[in-house]
Amino acid sequence: MIKRIVHNFPKHIASCSSRAAFSSAAAAPEAVISIPSKEILQKATVHPPILKPYVSTELQNEDLFKMSEAVDIEEMFDARVHYGHKIGTLNENMKWALFGQRLGFCVFDLDITKEYMTKALNFLAHIANRGGMVLFITADRTNQLMVERMASEIGQYSHTRKWQEGTLTNTRQLFGSPVRLPDAIVFLSTLTSVLERHPAVVEAAKMAIPTIGIVDSNADPNYITYPIPGNDDSTVAVRYYMRMFSEAITRGKNARAGIEATPKDMPSAAQEPVKFDIDDF
Repeated sequence: MIKRIVHNFPKHIASCSSRAAFSSAAAAPEAVISIPSKEILQKATVHPPILKPYVSTELQNEDLFKMSEAVDIEEMFDARVHYGHKIGTLNENMKWALFGQRLGFCVFDLDITKEYMTKALNFLAHIANRGGMVLFITADRTNQLMVERMASEIGQYSHTRKWQEGTLTNTRQLFGSPVRLPDAIVFLSTLTSVLERHPAVVEAAKMAIPTIGIVDSNADPNYITYPIPGNDDSTVAVRYYMRMFSEAITRGKNARAGIEATPKDMPSAAQEPVKFDIDDF
């Protein structure tokens, strides 16, 4: 008796499912196709090509501020951007950005770094062009003063101390009043130690704040909107990054003020030589 029930069970299920499908198909009304308005499309989260006709021509230009001309591979090489960590600390998600390894250390492909840096710099220039607020974050004590000084020079903000949990996600409890969150966050290093992710990375992702991050070979690029593969330890490299970020913000602000970009007003990175300090070695 048990065998007979088990044998007939699939047939019973199949017949029920076929009847249910037939009845639902018969009862289902005809689909009404409606074209969404422009306002609905702008508020909705959809595939980018659908919104492209409604995006301004400025945003459709991938290199509106000509940042690709400012990013020079030779200068990145001199700033030792291509230096990574030891092979043993390599994060699996960073293999795509490597050129190879030498003497047990990872070596970044500077062609890839230039491509991703150009995208990040243009995004940062667009933020500045719209009057956005940028927050620079680093947990490296060696570069604290430099990051604070350079961020202040361009009228932006920095956080170089120990991160307090909930600074972005729990502002009302910490500050007691509504606080304007940054429009973009730039991480000079996405780690607080060799393998520990900076807690602000996850908080920014929770609050939907776009981020730019220097990701070394031992870092995880996940949660970073615009990752830039490169060395995040050398003071020379960090100084180079800050100079490029400063130039992008300056170009965006000048475009907002109607000032044309000229070599005299905004010297390119190639015009300023990289300076080395004895403490950088």
